[in-house]
Amino acid sequence: MIDHHSSEDIAAQFIDQCEQVGATATILTEYVRELATEIDAALGTALLFAIRRETLGFLRGATREEYDAAGWLHEHADNALVRTLSSLSITGATVDAIAEAITNQVVRGSVLISGIGRTRERDALPQAADYLATLEGVETAIVFGIVKDGIQLSARSTDSRLHIGDVLDRAFSDVGSAGGEVPLGIFADHTTDDAQLVPIVDQVVTARLVAELNLTAETETQIDVDTEDE
Repeated sequence: MIDHHSSEDIAAQFIDQCEQVGATATILTEYVRELATEIDAALGTALLFAIRRETLGFLRGATREEYDAAGWLHEHADNALVRTLSSLSITGATVDAIAEAITNQVVRGSVLISGIGRTRERDALPQAADYLATLEGVETAIVFGIVKDGIQLSARSTDSRLHIGDVLDRAFSDVGSAGGEVPLGIFADHTTDDAQLVPIVDQVVTARLVAELNLTAETETQIDVDTEDE
């Protein structure tokens, strides 16, 4: 288990938790450098893109180690491919999902939770979480939506006290959560009509996250998003 967040009760043969860095790919880059591992353009590109992605282009949680790792990887990566990957166009469905996430946001303290209803775009969830995590005052953003026959969750957090993966696992451990996905069956027993299903999912998922994060007593606020200049 390799991560730049701390986590308790990990059962693994090898554990490396380094909270002093801003991206797990930075730790992996250190391994490559220290162990003199052979590195080709594919590996260099993957690691450099991962660092850029995790830190939102070095705007979120980046430390000196990220810049050092990126500087070293620059000589080993296909930088044209990194630029292409970093500027991929997004679909209209993804834009709609992000807009829905902004509209449905529930903010308590520094935590933002939002449901986007049903979507065909699985990738829209992490992109929406990435965007909402950049809003002023937000340290943790959790976005969820119905994809096919499951509820997908995607989360981003800069709160060093919080391991967001553990939060999601604990919040839905009793319904078979795995890898940020919750089976829809527990809700589908009530209705298969999305007009009724989506509000039920929003209410239950939000309530579980609020309870797990101990946000029940927080005052709910709304973060305004200024899109006038976008």
